[in-house]
Amino acid sequence: MLCYDKVVRAGAIDDVLRDEVELNKIREDIVKGCIYIFNSGIDKLLLERIRKYLISLGKNSLPVYYSIHEGCPNFHRVNHWDPRSHVRGCFHQFSFFPWNDDIFKFFELFKNVFYLKNRLSGLPETSFLSSVPEDGCVARLSFQYYPVGGGALNKHKDPVDYHQLTVPTMLLCQKGVDFHKGGAYVMNHLDEKIYIDELSDWGEVTYFNAQMVHGVDKIDPDAEHCWEEFKGRWIALFAVNKLASSNRISNSIDLGS
Repeated sequence: MLCYDKVVRAGAIDDVLRDEVELNKIREDIVKGCIYIFNSGIDKLLLERIRKYLISLGKNSLPVYYSIHEGCPNFHRVNHWDPRSHVRGCFHQFSFFPWNDDIFKFFELFKNVFYLKNRLSGLPETSFLSSVPEDGCVARLSFQYYPVGGGALNKHKDPVDYHQLTVPTMLLCQKGVDFHKGGAYVMNHLDEKIYIDELSDWGEVTYFNAQMVHGVDKIDPDAEHCWEEFKGRWIALFAVNKLASSNRISNSIDLGS
């Protein structure tokens, strides 16, 4: 089983995007199980505005779900241990696609996070970011809110294939301030949980091999569960997902709680 090896704080994303030697080294480390944490270079005040905007969407519009298909709308959904999910969890998800516009121009704002994801996957930096799907896949930016009182995601492994090596996440909160117990983890070779929310901060992006066993332990499980207050753990997830009609890539594997 591929496991956590070490954490490397690697500076700014911009500093490595054009350094082929450094990119190759980081790619090799991630394949082996290293975790890299980068500074996104995006202002925290802007990220706080984005979080407030998402809370407004969550409070003032009904959640709905769409399968991923060409031209599908941006949407937000509540996943309360939905048995139809490949990996079961408890979170509120806000999904955006590159063929739709939005007021923050998210795919322009976060393009370097996707560029580095693609380069580390051995792909051209703009892969899957156009307004049409590519090889049955598309980039998806998802913001995920895990509420206090039990927000969580089961232990799982995500697919590594022609579309990606890593699924970066950006922390949009701070453990010890926004929540106190639980959070994202990866498993090490001793079958211990390494809590990555304790290693990064607002606006930092974590890259690791998607085949590593990882999940989200329940957020402040003793607190009152109150979805509508939007208190808890917030992240941005930079994925490349297959279209619902495609079977070229395997699904994520749920390993239980």
